[in-house]
Amino acid sequence: MLARLQVEHDQLLKTLNLLEMQFLDLCRGGTPDYALMRSILVYIQEYPEQVHHPLEDMIFSILLERVDEVELIQELIAEHAVFETETRKLKKSLKLLENGIDTKEEIKQQLSTVLIKQRQHIYIEEEKVHPLIESVLTKKDWNHVRSSVPLYKNKSKSKSKKS
Repeated sequence: MLARLQVEHDQLLKTLNLLEMQFLDLCRGGTPDYALMRSILVYIQEYPEQVHHPLEDMIFSILLERVDEVELIQELIAEHAVFETETRKLKKSLKLLENGIDTKEEIKQQLSTVLIKQRQHIYIEEEKVHPLIESVLTKKDWNHVRSSVPLYKNKSKSKSKKS
C-alpha cells in the first residue's frame, strides 16, 4: 500500500510538471493549452479526492493514535480539503480566463500557489510520514486498510454519460 501511495505521488508530480509547463507558457506571454489544463485540474482534484486522500486519511488516522507527530499529521489531513477547494477555485478562474473575464495575473498566482503547495505536501508526506507508516503500521492494520480501499470512479465521465 505504501508503494501504491508513492506511485500515485509520482503520477501526481508528473501531472504537476505538465501543469507547470502551461504555467510557464502563460508567464512567458504565450497561450497555454486550456483543454490540457482543464484535464490536469480534473485529475489533480478528482483522483486524490476520491482515492488517494481517503487512503492516506485512513492510514493517518491509525498514526494519530500511535505517534507523537499528531500536529503534522492533522495538518496534512487538513491540507487535503484545502487542495480540493483551491483546485476548484483554479478551475473556475481558468474558465473565466478563457472567456476573457479573469486576468492572467490572478490565475498565475493561483497556479503558482497550487504547484508549490502540492509539491511541498508530497515531499513532507514522503520524507516525514512514510517512515512513520513503515515503522508503526502492523500486518493487521494493513489488512484493515486493504479491505477498505476506495475504488476510483471518474465523476466527469459518469456525468457526461447521463447527459
